[in-house]
Amino acid sequence: MLQTPVLLLVFNRPHLAMQVFEQIRLQQPAQLFIAADGPRPRKAGEHALCKQTREQLLAGIDWPCEVHTLFRPANMGCGKAVSAALDWFFHQVEEGIILEDDCLPDQTFFTFCEAMLHRYRHHETVMHINGSNFQAGAQRGEGSYYCSRFSHVWGWASWRRAWRQYDYSLRIYRDAPRKGLNARLRYELRAINHKTTDTWDVQWFMTVWFNQGWAITPNVCLIKNIGYGKDATHTRRVHRWFHKIVYGKISSITHPAKLAVDTAADRYSLQTLFPSNLLVISIKRIVKKNTLLYSLCKRITQIAVIIMICN
Repeated sequence: MLQTPVLLLVFNRPHLAMQVFEQIRLQQPAQLFIAADGPRPRKAGEHALCKQTREQLLAGIDWPCEVHTLFRPANMGCGKAVSAALDWFFHQVEEGIILEDDCLPDQTFFTFCEAMLHRYRHHETVMHINGSNFQAGAQRGEGSYYCSRFSHVWGWASWRRAWRQYDYSLRIYRDAPRKGLNARLRYELRAINHKTTDTWDVQWFMTVWFNQGWAITPNVCLIKNIGYGKDATHTRRVHRWFHKIVYGKISSITHPAKLAVDTAADRYSLQTLFPSNLLVISIKRIVKKNTLLYSLCKRITQIAVIIMICN
């Protein structure tokens, strides 16, 4: 039985939520927290999907555990729903593991997080434990993990002491130095400041960054994102780097001889995950917000692929 509390964040995708739940079920956590945002009023069929998701999850709990639920009656939106759920979670536990309904974990993800939570419990600089790795197979250091300045949220873990620094509005960090943030990350930061995006994870990324925090990062990816597609909120298009992810297990943990940020790894992440061509970024934002333009671009891409195959 897993002693570390687990928070599962769900919404309206029962088929995905149950896949993730089945991996949690194998661990039989002593404490399971489930948070669900409510249906959007003008979204046909969503009330039934939200209800189905919640009912199936509760019906699937067949081991003795302490169950906590936060089921919203109305929709709060991605940003507020998740951040408030994390507030709720860390108000009740000192440390824990967090999974969203589209983040399918390897079983060693849980044991890795539990070991790291214990080992770095009192290491104030370490604020986050990544479950994912986007280094395309590159081994960073000699250990099972390395340190990064970048906190990813496809399956992660943290402590109450770190989450206390979180500010959804980022107002408390308005005067924090921006050194080290490239044009893309500064663009994301402005979007939060101007309230033009509905998210919570950019704020957490920036919270860790502004506090000079470190993120423990496994040398293989322990999480597979299964949520890409038309039903997704933020992950409709599969990025090129997604196909280069190397998945694996960490059955036996080898600790690095020295704990320090791997600057080469972060440089690669910066170039790969956070490209800083602002013109391209701005165009993509406009296209994604316009359903007609988004559909047209998808069609053009499909035609281009067919032409390349035929040639």
